Order: sequence, then C-alpha cells, then structure tokens
Amino acid sequence: MEHKKKLQKYYLYGLMPVLVIWILLSLIVNQLYGVFFLLGYIWPYMYYTPGFAEKASSRSYRFSLLGNLFKFQSYIFTLVGEKPPVWMMPLARLVVPFSMTGVLSIINPNWSPLWTILGWSMFEVFVFCNKKFKWDLL
Repeated sequence: MEHKKKLQKYYLYGLMPVLVIWILLSLIVNQLYGVFFLLGYIWPYMYYTPGFAEKASSRSYRFSLLGNLFKFQSYIFTLVGEKPPVWMMPLARLVVPFSMTGVLSIINPNWSPLWTILGWSMFEVFVFCNKKFKWDLL
C-alpha cells in the first residue's frame, strides 16, 4: 500500500505541472515542439519512476526499445561514477532525450532540440523541488 501512495504522489507532483505547461506550449507554438518538450521531461522522469527499473530489466523488455534505452542510460550513469560533480548528473540525464531528438532532427532540420533542453530543465526543477521540499520521491 505504501508503494502505491508513493507512486500516486510521484505522479501528482511530477506530471500535473508539466502537463499544464505542455498544454500551454502546444496551444502557443507548434504542437511538435510540445512533443519535444515532453520527450526532454518524460524520459528522465520515467527513469526514476518507482518500480520502473525492475520492469525495464525484466526478460519481457529484454529486446525492446524501452529496455535498451534503460540499459544505455544506466551505462551512462555508471560512467559518471558514484560521487560525480554537481553538474555531471544532470548532463547524464540529458543524453538519451537529446540524442533521440537529434535523430528526429535529421528527418526534418527545422525541428529544434531547444524544446528538449527546456523539458529537461523542467525535470531538473522537479529534482530541485524534490530536494528542497523533502518530497522523497527520487
């Protein structure tokens, strides 16, 4: 029961504010930029979701894109080390969404990866708020 409450709190504090921002972004600018914004936010957010590591590491996700992205992100975190400098961990969280946006930008060079960086920075604000307000979600 405690795991369910933590998951509900994680979704409430993490998803509700970013969904409001995403809706506003999609109404103001091109909807595709809103998708890039969500990509920059959702990947690191999903990586830290309680129970996601066990699910992505299971046999059923062994050859899936999600499982491979999880393994790649975990590998990047192992390269960073145990006690990285303060700026290193946020940059490690940016690698996967930024590379996915880079691949999509090859299809259409007019798409800007700036929106992915904005989404990633919103996740870093979430991490900062988690530490400051002691939500104990990550």
